[in-house]
Amino acid sequence: MTIKDIATAAGVSPSTVSKVINQKDANISEETRQRVLQVIEESNYIPYAGVRDRLLARNNQIALVVPALRDSYYADFADRLQISARRRGFSVSIHITSNRQELEIQILRELSDGHIAGLLYYPQTEEGVGFLQSEECNIRNAVLMDSDFQNCPFPQLSKDYGGLAESATMYLIRHNHRRIALVLSADAPLWIRQSLTGSYRASLSSGGCMLDPNLIVSYSHSQETDIERLIDSGIDSVICQDSLNTGEVYRILSRKGYQVPDDISVLCLQDNILLTQMIPNVSSYHTDCEEMVRLALEALLSQISSGQVPVFKNRLPFSFVRRDSVKKHGNPKHKIVIVGSINMDITLKVGRLPHRGETMLASAISSWPGGKGANQAIGVSRFGADAFMIGRLGNDLYGKQLFERLSRESVDMQGVSFSHDLLSGTAYINVQKDGQNTIVVNPGANASVTPDYIEKNRAIFEHAQYCLVQMEIPLPSIEKIIQICNELHIKVILKPSPVQPLSPSILRGLFLLIPNQEEMDELCPGYPSPEEQARSFLHKGVENVIITLGERGCVYATRDCFREYPAVSFPSVDATGASDVFISCLASQLARGETMDRSIQLAILAASYSVSKEGVQNAIINSDLLYDLFNGNYSLSAKSKKPNA
Repeated sequence: MTIKDIATAAGVSPSTVSKVINQKDANISEETRQRVLQVIEESNYIPYAGVRDRLLARNNQIALVVPALRDSYYADFADRLQISARRRGFSVSIHITSNRQELEIQILRELSDGHIAGLLYYPQTEEGVGFLQSEECNIRNAVLMDSDFQNCPFPQLSKDYGGLAESATMYLIRHNHRRIALVLSADAPLWIRQSLTGSYRASLSSGGCMLDPNLIVSYSHSQETDIERLIDSGIDSVICQDSLNTGEVYRILSRKGYQVPDDISVLCLQDNILLTQMIPNVSSYHTDCEEMVRLALEALLSQISSGQVPVFKNRLPFSFVRRDSVKKHGNPKHKIVIVGSINMDITLKVGRLPHRGETMLASAISSWPGGKGANQAIGVSRFGADAFMIGRLGNDLYGKQLFERLSRESVDMQGVSFSHDLLSGTAYINVQKDGQNTIVVNPGANASVTPDYIEKNRAIFEHAQYCLVQMEIPLPSIEKIIQICNELHIKVILKPSPVQPLSPSILRGLFLLIPNQEEMDELCPGYPSPEEQARSFLHKGVENVIITLGERGCVYATRDCFREYPAVSFPSVDATGASDVFISCLASQLARGETMDRSIQLAILAASYSVSKEGVQNAIINSDLLYDLFNGNYSLSAKSKKPNA
């Protein structure tokens, strides 16, 4: 049988038969091609038997192996591939691994036993790539997609995952975001997640942001609580790997009452039409799927036609699609940094404070979020300034509760991280009937607020007006804080509790020292009056001194004046933390531009009110109520006198 005979039997022209035999049949339909091949097979066309065997082993089918089609990226790729392949005379079969290793290997084995022209493969496991390279696999033409394997004998095409994560992280940093979360797809291959995470970490470091491992979440539908925890941890922005976890983040944000982008900004590393249907529309990064299909198909068809496999790695460029989900944070107008302790307070109600060696029964026990640093941070926030907390927590139940509480009080928590070696700090407080108390503190993770930790958080101090410090963190850390604040022209307010000796370098760096009378007596023994005690510290370089006197109010001293301020009478229930309320209110008013005199009056009122409530943080009133009380009938005028010569 000749070519003409085959053409007649197949009902085509001799040139069509020649094109099929010589593999120049790109423009010939698959139906016609198969009809010609069938006649060749049935006629045992000897002159072209070798060609026949090779042709019959090839059926112009390309296999596409993907993990899923519910991800719009894979669906879009498959759709575009089928259109482009058909134009070149190839059909596409789609095989879904469902992120299951055993199914992935099974599909590859079945394709190896068949006669496909080539394979486009999104590997999910190293085992699948290993089988593709093994001798038992008969697939010779392949392109690996979104892969990053060393010594791979096939071409590899991928999105630039590292570049995407770097660009997104730096974009948010330039928009003054500091606590940036990363939500990964748990179904994504390990090498993709590692690339995203590595670039994210490096970008945070180069951008001066503190890395918190708890802000990286690998999300699947069974891990909704992980995103809830992430959102409640005080983040200001989220980078999502794909549109699926972006949608989930939006859903949980809406349910919990957060607004995008006013409360939290959102960026997606994968652009598609779903992001334009979310409100507000999601800013994203676009990698051209059409270009990905073109390059992949060209690489595969080159192998099929030449029998040679070009080995290369190619990462596709991307572009930014600006929409409405990212908001630039301006520098806070009234920024106050608080560095100090975050504790859980365990309060025991007793008839009176115990004596040495005495065993007593408590009438009640309760636990409250506390710690002087945390108390002051919440106070600053409630009194209308911008609170930025620096501290450490244990990776325990108390730590998670304390972090969430501060976050919900609008305290910026980018400077707070979790220790895996130490428990959260705790304070054990005995409170007698008139509100007087004794406190024993276990520092726990607060002790890990080291000078190095302060230095790593240096960027948080920028643009602050005041810094509030207490002495429940290591003394060298306080010296480091004062050094940074002096360099950045930030005014430092120190509460010397618990009392420790204060070095000249600390004292010379203080804008304001605020001890209570007991602390001042210990710091400055031998002086008969608060005025003389205050002046002893003014001579050592402190700019201002306030001594709080409990129910007797406070005294304020500078080199030029000494003033006494009375307290305001409220029923005393629990005096714990009244000084923290005083300090946070005072600093907030000063940051907002109030005079020192008016700020002290407001602080006395806030502290006096706080003793009428149990606990500390729940007894801190907000600025609206404070001003309502202040504008009432309370007499808060200061009694002034000239300083001693």
